[in-house]
Amino acid sequence: MSDSAVSIKKPKAVVTGQADDAAGAMPPPDRMICACANLNFAGLKAAVAKLQNQSFEKLLEQTDSGNTCTACLLDLEYYFVALKAQNKKLGTAPAKGGAGAIEEPKLPFKQHVYRLLDSIAPPLAWAPPNRVPIVTGRGIETWLTVTNHDLLFQDRKSAPLVTTVRIRDGNGNQVMRGKFQIAQGEELKFRLDKHLTPGNGGLSVGSAEVFSRAKHPAMRGTMRPQLEILAPAGTCGLHAQGDTGPGDNWFTVQNRPEDQRLFLIVMNTTGQAQSAAVTYPHEDRGRVGDTGVRTPVALAPFGTALSEIVLPDALGEEIGARPFSVRARAEGACRVYLVCATPALDRFSIDHR
Repeated sequence: MSDSAVSIKKPKAVVTGQADDAAGAMPPPDRMICACANLNFAGLKAAVAKLQNQSFEKLLEQTDSGNTCTACLLDLEYYFVALKAQNKKLGTAPAKGGAGAIEEPKLPFKQHVYRLLDSIAPPLAWAPPNRVPIVTGRGIETWLTVTNHDLLFQDRKSAPLVTTVRIRDGNGNQVMRGKFQIAQGEELKFRLDKHLTPGNGGLSVGSAEVFSRAKHPAMRGTMRPQLEILAPAGTCGLHAQGDTGPGDNWFTVQNRPEDQRLFLIVMNTTGQAQSAAVTYPHEDRGRVGDTGVRTPVALAPFGTALSEIVLPDALGEEIGARPFSVRARAEGACRVYLVCATPALDRFSIDHR
């Protein structure tokens, strides 16, 4: 690719895994099952042995596994069922119907749906669309990274990806569309802001939609898109999101105009124009009252808007250093981000709801 703002490269380091000895075999005791909870297979096996007739949800609660990045949930559920069946076969569990009898684990409803769909149609190798905001301004760059690394999934390989990136300006106009091939073990790094027109001394926003499809069904690996905002004095990052339904999005902030500026980025994820309203300060999520700030936000189809959070002087003095809540209420599906910047707009942090 001739564009220097786009690169596909192999990672400098890959975490290797140890494949199971045979299909269906249990992993070794030190195999990491949930890295977030530092739970290896030996710990999982011990936890399942203590559960007796308790549920899969109870296992997650007791081990604190599967609750952070959720990447291990399918493995956890598979081994939970397999270990309980093994315990019964080896006679290490009470007999069925006796005291402390083990019940067959019940699959979640969505797993039943997936099994039904798989029985009547071949698996589809795709991921739902993800969206990220784009921030542009003097010395500010917004980058997208999509990786196709196996990492902890390496003993069950991921598949080559075809990733489509669609960039829109704040008015929802498509300004760029590209399709990229990402082989196993490679990553796409793509600069988004260069396709938008910077604001005059301030910030401008847009959005990017990322859609990835694997060339064949496989383990998903690490393919969730990542956003990075580079500024002269620092960087920040966030993983991509789907949309949320209509309703309220809440953030808690502090009024510190001497060392920070606060913004909400509101992304319309539908093809219909809609309006939103940003209101603050809310304390205990109560009403703003007549003295509060109400900012209407008009959103074009697939448009993105930026709303700065600024308390009037009198209200700022009254609130002081107390935290207060900001509400963004939208009519339809959307995604809302909170951006905190230095007064000079040379360093950022970003969060989502």
